[in-house]
Amino acid sequence: MKRFISFAGLLGILMMMSTLAFAYDKGDRVLALWEDAYWYPGTVVAVDGNVLTIEFDDGDKATVDSERVNKLDWQAGDIVECRWPYNNKNYPGRFTKVNGENVRIVFDDGDKAELTVRVCRQSRASRLVGR
Repeated sequence: MKRFISFAGLLGILMMMSTLAFAYDKGDRVLALWEDAYWYPGTVVAVDGNVLTIEFDDGDKATVDSERVNKLDWQAGDIVECRWPYNNKNYPGRFTKVNGENVRIVFDDGDKAELTVRVCRQSRASRLVGR
């Protein structure tokens, strides 16, 4: 019986921890999965249980389940796409430096740029494979 109780207690703790891992607050900076299978940066503007309203950096707004949201946790080495400042088209590359909202990227064609996360996105596939 003691083993069952300790297992049940451990299970309860793990369930509480997983709930806490998905807790977001208004104002949190996040990445949210959009309909086009890309993760875009945005800010949580409302929380209703596991449903979050996200205002994306490009001005769009969406209400999504918390399973489609991650912390904005980009770091050097991440594979992303960012808008090239001279033609506003997205091109693939890799972050070489992330400092808060500011990033340095080397595009696949060798061009480099200093940008903000506001103009970047990450494919679902790139995020799933890790960095």
